[in-house]
Amino acid sequence: MQILQKINHWLMKIGVFVSGLAILGMMLIIVVDVTMRNVFSSPVSGTYEIVQFFLMPLAIFPALAYTYQSGVLPRLIEMVEKLPAGFQKFNRVFITIIEIIIFTLLMVYGFKFAMSGLADQMAIPVSGSLIPVYPVYFLVPLSFASVLLEVLLSTFTRVPEKETEVEAWQKSI
Repeated sequence: MQILQKINHWLMKIGVFVSGLAILGMMLIIVVDVTMRNVFSSPVSGTYEIVQFFLMPLAIFPALAYTYQSGVLPRLIEMVEKLPAGFQKFNRVFITIIEIIIFTLLMVYGFKFAMSGLADQMAIPVSGSLIPVYPVYFLVPLSFASVLLEVLLSTFTRVPEKETEVEAWQKSI
């Protein structure tokens, strides 16, 4: 279990790093494009396509597991904390099962889409030449697989909390 946790930890670090580089690249290419457009009246060709098909997915998908693990996704903790303890436990188990099912389906169908993109050799036209875009499609199932791994690890390594989630949230503010 510790090996999986270490692998998951490093995958999240790599994902955040890749996302950060993609955002930096997006900023740089847009600044260069705007500068070239306004100063030299000659924009960088393919900026929109590169940002849309390559940098935007690279900015979002690799950091999904970290986003899930960090707890920044909205939760209804105040409402659930006011309900009986038995329902709280049932709710946690039910939500976990739903998350496992959803992320498994997203991973499977994302992989099917990536495989169809590979089979069709999906490409986009940029400056008169075709650039293959299908390798980026494999990022989607890998990202959902890392989120699924995070859900499973957090489920099986969950330590009983001494304080409620609301109390922990209030302390963090």
